[in-house]
Amino acid sequence: MRFFKVTIWVALLVAVLTTGCSQGSHEEQGPRPPENSSAAPERQVQQETETTSEEATAHREVPFTASPKMKGGLDGAADSIREVRFGRHEGYERAAIDFGSEGAPASRVPAWSLRSSPTGEGYARITFPGIDATSETDGTFGGFILDNFYVVRAPDGGMFVDVFATGAFRYRVIELSDPGRLVLDYRPTNADLRFPIPAQAEKTVLFEPRQGEGVISPLRVRGYSRNFEASNTIMLRASSGKVLSRRTVLSNDWSETWGYFEASIGFPAFEGQATLRVGGLSPRDGTFEGVEVPVTYGTGG
Repeated sequence: MRFFKVTIWVALLVAVLTTGCSQGSHEEQGPRPPENSSAAPERQVQQETETTSEEATAHREVPFTASPKMKGGLDGAADSIREVRFGRHEGYERAAIDFGSEGAPASRVPAWSLRSSPTGEGYARITFPGIDATSETDGTFGGFILDNFYVVRAPDGGMFVDVFATGAFRYRVIELSDPGRLVLDYRPTNADLRFPIPAQAEKTVLFEPRQGEGVISPLRVRGYSRNFEASNTIMLRASSGKVLSRRTVLSNDWSETWGYFEASIGFPAFEGQATLRVGGLSPRDGTFEGVEVPVTYGTGG
């Protein structure tokens, strides 16, 4: 009988201790929200809905175009380019430029102007007169139509972004806010490029003249580069090897981003084909680094 009483007492003690530990555990964890609480998911859905609604509205209102000139944005809304991003969508590809203001994401898109060829070929240039710094300098998109981009210090102040395409396109430009983003959507067309895109090397991009172009004196040469100490050597050499013209010009940047340069060179008449070399000398071994394009004499191709 004594053994039976002891057993009952032990069982009661264990039950009391178990109940107390269970209550203490619940108190340490804190009160649990009701199972049907949806406050956090509602905030998340609202944010996504606002972003999606803004883009969807813009997509409905902004058609694809081949317009050679466009502009928009707000003066003073940003002072830097933070990021250039790429995306694939059904029927088109996207380049998105994110902006900064005093070290933080900008809420609006700064003033901008866009220029491309009338038929939408090869590239589009977006100029930002109020931008003076960038975290991005260049990059490869690797899309079906979008190829790569460069961020360049503009000759008249500010910066511009060149977006290169591998074929003809129609595009649309959309401004998004909070954070400020400029979106460029490209839709490929069935047309071929009538003119070759600018010649590109690791540290030099030559816009003028183009490959195979007919040239006369004086010849305008323009492009941008990141050559050592901003030095760009321009040399026109005849097929015989004779140097017809040589000049060195400086671009307006090279350490922070790509720097713009422009020059005019004179040369005598030549027969056949000549080669225009634009670039710099390697600081390692002095070898030429740049682009070479064939040109012919005269205004014909």
